[in-house]
Amino acid sequence: IKFSMPDFPDLIQKLFAQLQNSRGWNAAVVALLTWSAFVIVTNLAWRIEHAPASRAAKNFQRIRAHPAAAATLQILRLGFYLGIPFAALYFGWIDLRSFGLGVMDWAEGARWAIVILLASWLLLMVIWFPYLRATLNVPPPPETQQTIARRFVELIYMQAHWAFYRAAAIVFFTGVLSDVMYWGSVLGLGMVCLEALLNPRVRSQLVRIGAADAVVWNMGQAFINTLAFLVTHNLFLLVIIQFLLEITVPHSRAPRPSSRIPRAAAARK
Repeated sequence: IKFSMPDFPDLIQKLFAQLQNSRGWNAAVVALLTWSAFVIVTNLAWRIEHAPASRAAKNFQRIRAHPAAAATLQILRLGFYLGIPFAALYFGWIDLRSFGLGVMDWAEGARWAIVILLASWLLLMVIWFPYLRATLNVPPPPETQQTIARRFVELIYMQAHWAFYRAAAIVFFTGVLSDVMYWGSVLGLGMVCLEALLNPRVRSQLVRIGAADAVVWNMGQAFINTLAFLVTHNLFLLVIIQFLLEITVPHSRAPRPSSRIPRAAAARK
């Protein structure tokens, strides 16, 4: 039996020929621009924030102190996480099916969603309970403390962001790769992970126990989300799975009571 090695130049040439006929160039360009803008802005903001003596840092702090700065930031985040995917859907650059909003088999999807939810719940309970117990004395960083309402808003942002990258990859490789749902989902997950690792704030949190909890949790949810999409193709079920895991698995550190009040009381006595 003779085995012949594949002719890689021919394979590459065929791949590029198919990519030229892809209908997803608009979605791919928008996704790459979105990804690049996020990486550039996060790194630039980090550099300015950690150069307090510079003029840019002083202007940045002055802008942040303005009462309208917080509202402006939230409007920009809303446009980034929800506005861009909505615009891509509106102009037809991505379709409802690739986004997880097309014709869906709710019965089959719900069965898979229950299986993934239960398996993920058991795995996360086994991981997070021992971890939180072993690091019980580590105080939670202020930047990781969020209310339930804020966490749900961030959940929606994450789902839309992940779905957009995934949908752009699926549309771009439609007609190019055979199992486009699988490879599009893998590429979308890869963009999300690389985007997070190129964020200096995320890298600084990963080396601190307590601060790394939220980052690791969100990355775990991204992997679960990708797996769930491959078997359900239903964005609503993905939101439900993540929401139920958020509220049933104890993964956030409870705020510790301040010790200043007892010390002050003792001093007065």
